[in-house]
Amino acid sequence: MEPLKGMTDKTGPEREEHFLRGQLRVRKASGRLSRARIARLALPALLLLLVWIAIARRGAPELEIDRIFVEGNERLSEGEILELIEVHGATNILTLDLDDTRAKLLRSAWVKDVELKRMLPATLTLQIVERTPVAVAALSELYLLAEDGTILDQLPPFYDMEKLVLVRGLRDEDGVVSADRAALAGRMAEALLAHERLALLVSELDVTEGADSTTIRLRESPLALLVSERTMVSRLSEVVPLLAGIAERLPGVEVLDLRFQNAVYVRLNQPDPGEAQGSSITGVIVPGGAPF
Repeated sequence: MEPLKGMTDKTGPEREEHFLRGQLRVRKASGRLSRARIARLALPALLLLLVWIAIARRGAPELEIDRIFVEGNERLSEGEILELIEVHGATNILTLDLDDTRAKLLRSAWVKDVELKRMLPATLTLQIVERTPVAVAALSELYLLAEDGTILDQLPPFYDMEKLVLVRGLRDEDGVVSADRAALAGRMAEALLAHERLALLVSELDVTEGADSTTIRLRESPLALLVSERTMVSRLSEVVPLLAGIAERLPGVEVLDLRFQNAVYVRLNQPDPGEAQGSSITGVIVPGGAPF
């Protein structure tokens, strides 16, 4: 049957297109803010920021720092810290340059790190991390040495040195304190402090020859011990209990070389009978024993 005049066939593409258009609706993605809404939300924050800047520039008394909280300091007094940062009562907390203030604090050898925070309206907080003395450096005077090799300060009178070793050999061939030698001494001294009984026995470290040939002297023994940084703690723990036996067996011993596993090489100040005059070196097998 043909369609009536004035009517069209709705079963063809035209009807399908009409049907699909009726189903399509444009929707905004959920969870997204329109530009207008973002602008409305950001405007108050922007205005508040501009107000704070305007107040800061013209110098508002309510924003002048009146409290400074210092945490983490043990060696530096609060007075020394305030002197370092150069912050006075008229300093505006909004215009204070935190990076510059931090740099001023880091000029002190005692300050390893520091975090600064503003607490509006007028409080500044300082969270300080200080360096720890682990040894005493023998230079023209005696100085405290930190774990990272930083020379901290002159040794104060009556300072408790019970567990701190004396470090020698920090100057290079030109007479300048070597940063590498100081760092080595700091690491080795810190490793000794981690083993309290060893720290109480060791008197001196000489780092002149570097990490693979450091000389150690004990507090109650005339012997010098050659050690490597890598194996120092383990070798001392093995050999220290055997020192009395070694000295009894070899009464002329001067130096014990502990840089090699399973053996101790000994330098004697007197040769065995029948040998030529001069020093001699021999090997002594260490049978182990309980860790010290």
